[in-house]
Amino acid sequence: MLNLNVTETKYLANMQIYCTGQRKYQNKASRKPPAKVCRSWSGCVSALLSRSLSTDGYQGRLQISKEELENVLSLKTSFTEAASILSISRPTLYKLLQDYNISVSKFNVISDHEFDQIVSQIKTEHPHVGEVMLMGHLRSKNIVVQRWRVRESLRRVDSAGVLSRRRTAVARRVYSVPHPNFIWHIDGNHKLIRWKFVVHGAIDGYSRMLMFLQCSSNNRAETVKALFTAAVGQFGRPLHIRTDHGGENAQIWEEMRASRGESSVLMGSSVHNQRIERFNRDLNNNCSRIYAPIFYELESLGILDLENATDLFCLHYVFLPRINRTLKEFKAGYNNHSISTEGNRTPIQLLPHGTHVFHRHNPELSTAEVSIPSLSNSQSRFVPLNDSDLQELYTSIHPFEEDNNNDKTLFQRTQQYIFNKLVNV
Repeated sequence: MLNLNVTETKYLANMQIYCTGQRKYQNKASRKPPAKVCRSWSGCVSALLSRSLSTDGYQGRLQISKEELENVLSLKTSFTEAASILSISRPTLYKLLQDYNISVSKFNVISDHEFDQIVSQIKTEHPHVGEVMLMGHLRSKNIVVQRWRVRESLRRVDSAGVLSRRRTAVARRVYSVPHPNFIWHIDGNHKLIRWKFVVHGAIDGYSRMLMFLQCSSNNRAETVKALFTAAVGQFGRPLHIRTDHGGENAQIWEEMRASRGESSVLMGSSVHNQRIERFNRDLNNNCSRIYAPIFYELESLGILDLENATDLFCLHYVFLPRINRTLKEFKAGYNNHSISTEGNRTPIQLLPHGTHVFHRHNPELSTAEVSIPSLSNSQSRFVPLNDSDLQELYTSIHPFEEDNNNDKTLFQRTQQYIFNKLVNV
């Protein structure tokens, strides 16, 4: 005899009503249901039998590996959502946890002193993050604590920042798309363009997942296409993209039109590209506002001349890797921050949770790409050193070396190194 759980029993009953044409009779006991039975009814029973045997049986449970289970649990979703992602029932999930001897603890055990040190370190690197984004940064480091502890720690570590952020509430607009990969919003952030830095980013309209975020020393179309192609290889190809009219997007327009058709590319003013424009506000607070004052100070001290190609090379040598490290950390925090309008789920939780909807609406479309191109820095730019001297520079002055002076000393050391090499040629 087949043992069915409550969900399967309801499913079976509903399908019987639908397939046998009893829907309009189910609340009218005096009427007899039609005798004609839909052929698909037997198929529904067979499908349910197959599903029960393959997913709820002991052998079926073993088809889900421990690694796969741990990957889903690492999303920090509820057990109900984890079971949904794995296409199993919640009791089966509990049995799998027992089989693999996996213990799930909701919160980390950590003292206030240790927690304050971690929060202080994050605030040093990202001074403008608030409570929600801070929790995202903590989740990206696999640290999960109660929200009240985050709030109390912020009051101890950054009481002035808490007061200032209360005055800057952001007005929200209604926005909705049906599923992940329905549309990606793509834009370039030019707040650091004065120093030849451009940040390119893409965000999924459904999940708010950052698909790519990287700073480059140019704004060329091939740079944006390389980032886009790598993201497609990781997350799948979107049905649509939304960009402004900038020529740096030309190559991804061509690629999308070739693969998804003319209607897959939506263009318009950046101020109407809502998802990415809203994100740019956070990006400016957590990246541009950190580095722009340093660059202006270098200029005011007469150390940095923007007309000097060697000075720009030194600036990019020291700060481009650091900006990308900041962006990588910010991206991890952003993809793990809770969204109040989505039941406090995070982008990284929403993406797999909604992927089955994408497949249901678009079963014929491929969402994966096999090859992922290398993102090595092949950008042609002025380099004042030959290959051997450049390798020596990397050895003697590492871009991530700390100087406790906002990297200004490191910049001057790089300048001096190149000056000595050019003079002694």
